[in-house]
Order: sequence, then structure tokens, then C-alpha cells
Amino acid sequence: MSNQNGGPNYPAANTPGSAPASSSNGLAIASLVLGIVGVVGGFLFALVGVVAGIVGLVLGILARRRGLNRGIVLAGIILSAVAIVIGIIGYILTAVVLSQS
Repeated sequence: MSNQNGGPNYPAANTPGSAPASSSNGLAIASLVLGIVGVVGGFLFALVGVVAGIVGLVLGILARRRGLNRGIVLAGIILSAVAIVIGIIGYILTAVVLSQS
């Protein structure tokens, strides 16, 4: 099959039966990565856990509203929430230790 110029005949972009141009899970992956960074970083620095957790949670909620990959989004939201909790516990433990010295 060839066109008038003798070259191959390709279907036009986004015609029925062709793959979509691009479907990006960037928000979902960013939420997951920030959740992981928040959990790991929250054990070392409470501020890292809280900030990464909040940003990851917001990105996860946005990704869920857009209907992106549900498994990655849910994992990102859960890890981000855990990171926030770990960061808050870190702040409480730091306050207790500082108040005793």
C-alpha cells in the first residue's frame, strides 16, 4: 500500500483504531515518588516528611480526579498520608526530647 508519491500509507494521528497520542501518568508517578521520599525522609528530618507528604497528597488527589492509573495514585496517596503522620510524630518526639533537656 502506498500513497501518490510512492511512500508508505500511514493512518492519520488519532484516527479510530490508532493508539492515543500520549497518556501520561506524571502526576500519579510524582505522587508516588514524593510519598516514598516523604516516608524515608520523614524518619531523618520531620520537615521533609511533612512537605513531601503534603505535595504528594495534593498531586495524588489531582491525578485521581483526572482518572489516571488508579493503583499508582492510590499508593501515592497512602504513602503521602503516612509521610505526613511520620513527620508529625517526628515533630512531637523532637519537642519531647528538647523539653526534657
